[in-house]
Amino acid sequence: MSAYIIGSGVCLPDRVVTNEELTAKLGIEPERIYRSSGIRRRRWADPKELTSTLAACALEHAITDANITARQIDYLLFGTMTPDRFIPGSASAVQKSAGLREIPCIDIRAACCNTLYALQLARALIVSGAATHVAICLAEIQSRYLDLSPESATLSMLFGDGAAALIVSAEPSASAIEILDIHLATNGAFRDDLGIRCPGTEFGTAPALCETSAADFAPRMNGQSVILQASRRIVSACRELLERNHLTPQDIRWIVPHQANSNLLAQIARGLEFSRADGFVSVIEDFGNTSSASMGIALDFLRRGGRVERGDYLLFPAFAAGFTWGPALCRT
Repeated sequence: MSAYIIGSGVCLPDRVVTNEELTAKLGIEPERIYRSSGIRRRRWADPKELTSTLAACALEHAITDANITARQIDYLLFGTMTPDRFIPGSASAVQKSAGLREIPCIDIRAACCNTLYALQLARALIVSGAATHVAICLAEIQSRYLDLSPESATLSMLFGDGAAALIVSAEPSASAIEILDIHLATNGAFRDDLGIRCPGTEFGTAPALCETSAADFAPRMNGQSVILQASRRIVSACRELLERNHLTPQDIRWIVPHQANSNLLAQIARGLEFSRADGFVSVIEDFGNTSSASMGIALDFLRRGGRVERGDYLLFPAFAAGFTWGPALCRT
């Protein structure tokens, strides 16, 4: 058996936040933000909007795109770092909002690699016969966690809010994308170089108990470590995946990466010697780094652009907190 992506959908907040708007708070010039990240604007959610609400909205679009009904979904995977609540996982909220049946629903916390982990799990569920239609939701509301001060400018300027959803099925459709192979790896020695420490049992469960108080509740990033490890490990993992499928980078028509920042994306393209300028899919200029949702958003925009042809190979590389990283290989 094989597993196929047969539908996709996106949901983005209405509010557009430009680099110019951030200048006064972050103390960094708009063009400098663009030069260092490739971002000109991003979307931020309204104060009362929930991550699960964005996810359910994207899922409705994906269900329509797949030409199935909500009742045909028999498993839900929800990738997010910014859940509605600490407990329970937000997949249960999506299940209720989207009108799904009483099916298994779980959250995945692999950060920017959530799409890859979800695709691997969905494929396994389909191939094993445990499910026929798996819904994957990927959503983040990161704006509420950002420290909007000059001290955190180079980190806070990157992130946007948004959601994407994919439908993975045992039965292909006319525009289906087959999930061929996925290669993932993790090195926990770098887990403090990217992420948020609190709340948790290591650094504290409440502000008064955390070692450095408010700082441990905000995103933290060792930029040099991230860019060095990401550029090397993504390229190496992509080459390994391609080799075991008897392919080369020249066989790939589309690279649909996690939208981290434009400099990292350019390093990946150079490392793979990927020469198709129009084949590297980027939506980062308009939406920023939406973490879990970014790869799904990029794929949806590619699919709806009508440029994908039968027989095209697609490569999906990502790098995330943990550190965890890898690519997925698909084919239309």
